[in-house]
Amino acid sequence: MNSLTQLAMGSSQDALWALCFAVGAGCLLTVLSRRLHLPTIVLLLLGGFALGPEGLELLDPNALGDLLPMIVSLAVGLILFEGALTLDLKEFKETSTVIKRLLTVGVLITWLGSGLTAYLVFDTSPAFALLMSSLIIVTGPTVIVPLLRRIRVQQKLGSILHWEGVLIDTIGVFTAILCFEWVVEGGGAVAIPSFLLRVASGAAIGFIGGYSIYWMMKKHWVPDNIANAFALASAMLIFGATELIKPEAGLLSVTIAGMIVGIKKPRQLREIKAFKAEIVDLLIGMLFLLLVARLELQQFIDFFTMGGGWVLFSVILIIRPISIAASAWGTPLNIREKALLSWVAPRGVVAASMASLFALSLSHNDNPVGDPALLESFVYSVICATVLIQGLSAGLFAKMLGLQRPAPNDWVIIGAHHFGRELARKLMRQDEQHVLLLDTNARNIALAQKEGLPALLRDGMEAEKLYEEEQALFGAGYVLALTDNIELNQILMQRWGEVLDNEKVFGWIPLDSPTTEDQLTGQSVFGDLSRPAVIGSELLQGESNFETVLWEEGKSLASGDWHPLFIRRGKQLKAVPHDASLKEIVKTEDEVICLRRAEGFLLRALHSGGLLKLECNSIESLYQQLAYIANEHVPAISEEKVLEDLAEQGRVFPAFLGHGIAIPHVYCEDLDYRICFVAQLNQGLTIPGQSEAIDFVFFIISPKGDSEGHLATLADIAKNCRTERMRTQIKSAESVDDVIVAIGG
Repeated sequence: MNSLTQLAMGSSQDALWALCFAVGAGCLLTVLSRRLHLPTIVLLLLGGFALGPEGLELLDPNALGDLLPMIVSLAVGLILFEGALTLDLKEFKETSTVIKRLLTVGVLITWLGSGLTAYLVFDTSPAFALLMSSLIIVTGPTVIVPLLRRIRVQQKLGSILHWEGVLIDTIGVFTAILCFEWVVEGGGAVAIPSFLLRVASGAAIGFIGGYSIYWMMKKHWVPDNIANAFALASAMLIFGATELIKPEAGLLSVTIAGMIVGIKKPRQLREIKAFKAEIVDLLIGMLFLLLVARLELQQFIDFFTMGGGWVLFSVILIIRPISIAASAWGTPLNIREKALLSWVAPRGVVAASMASLFALSLSHNDNPVGDPALLESFVYSVICATVLIQGLSAGLFAKMLGLQRPAPNDWVIIGAHHFGRELARKLMRQDEQHVLLLDTNARNIALAQKEGLPALLRDGMEAEKLYEEEQALFGAGYVLALTDNIELNQILMQRWGEVLDNEKVFGWIPLDSPTTEDQLTGQSVFGDLSRPAVIGSELLQGESNFETVLWEEGKSLASGDWHPLFIRRGKQLKAVPHDASLKEIVKTEDEVICLRRAEGFLLRALHSGGLLKLECNSIESLYQQLAYIANEHVPAISEEKVLEDLAEQGRVFPAFLGHGIAIPHVYCEDLDYRICFVAQLNQGLTIPGQSEAIDFVFFIISPKGDSEGHLATLADIAKNCRTERMRTQIKSAESVDDVIVAIGG
């Protein structure tokens, strides 16, 4: 093996190690930042310097050679495609006047003001100065969201900063790309045709590519199980085709393609965005380590020697306040609120990635029109100053201004069914207790919003993403998983336990569930209640209601079917674990919020059933007729399943009460309320092994999981059929109303 071959192999191995290490370390630092609730960019910046040639020398981006610009270019393209998918014109239209001005007037002031400052301080061309300033327009949603959660500013200010960070992404990127295209072409009248061609080709390919993606998804050409992979591959194809036709135009094309798909909103958009977000997290971690590791300390020393400190001072303390003042002119925002908005403007991932990409591209240009090192030093200095200085001091600044909210105290209920909506309404207190409903059922969310309840059509399984990015959840301190699915509740509790303390996560887990407490994340509650759908049905029919009891020393709940759910102590709301003793955890002056279920389980079930007159000569014939009638009454009930369950019940434990009464009873998966039929037999049915013939039958069907109501109904039958007078009245009844009158008076 000659020396040249050995050198090539060595270079390949070094390049492979650099790429693999950047991906792995970047992902680990991203995970760590999420666990610590810190902006990801902070750890990636520190990690890049620490692991690079200026630190531990574990990562050398130069080992990638000419591959580095291509890797960075493709990664930035995919990041921009994902960011453009989030563009929502409806959201822009619905934002406040301040946000709209920040995205227009504010962008213009930041761009021109920062460009003018860079031009006056540094020895560079106006075009290059505007390119530098275009990169710091974007405030960075990946940075602002964790920052807002940590500093807990008032909701009005948090909403302004949040939406500025989300919506400004595409605007800043588009401006930066156009500036870069202009600089690459050399500017001036001579370069205009080439510049227009570059922009036109990128825009045309992006437009065609974006519409093609949308059209193919709309026509169901793309199976749902590969929609995510198709979107990723399409973005790469659009980027590659544009670069092949007109170099340096790929970023523009993928940005426009993403905008088209985001605006048109294909059916699979939600899943695509979630998938792309995961890919982007991986790419961002890799990019930052590679890009930060290649930075040299000397270029920052040179930057500040040339007057970079004055530029940072101007950007942070002059231009941003002017932008806020102009955007908030004539609005109700006071001076303290404007001051806080002026101080919080962190730059992030997009600015850094595009700065390094442009620097790499310019450094490979035979006739560079500006200093690539200056471009990087300027952008990364702004990022470090705004993220570290503003990020560390923003919480204290907000507290000094009296604009900080108290610790998160809001409740999130996952399950916007009728029970969830009624519970949210009961728990909410103006300015004291806020409740947010989450559900993937669009109808439930629409009903909640129509009723004036805060509700979002979101998947509660995406706990980390929602907690970090959804502005409506910034005040969330407690989560209640209230779906009908026990296993889903367990998973939801686990997911939310990863972003909140376990003692702040609750879920409906019935007492008869095989799950033990040591297998759960969080605390099980409402264990003595039936499925939420059943409780919702009872609330809807007036069979259950919420009542609040003011607790006094020595007090106990009134007799009846009472279920303590929450304890309100001042502004604090605590769920009652099902294994807790109420007298041990409640104090005088506490409010106990209870669900009170009405007595008379049998009467309610009879209202849903009816009176039957049957002719049968065997128990099998009786069961067949009952199964058929159940299916006729409620088509969701499976006739075959009812018949099977009745036969199995007869073999294991014959349902005979005595006195000529039989009480066959089954559970049904697709039922939300109990049903009871009273069947009078035209002639007594003799059963082998039974001394008495059966004269009439109570046939009960209960929702699966409603063991409490089911057993209570059986107990009501036994209680009401103890006397001969009552049995006679039931045997002679001509309608179900006669039976109800006999039992209920």
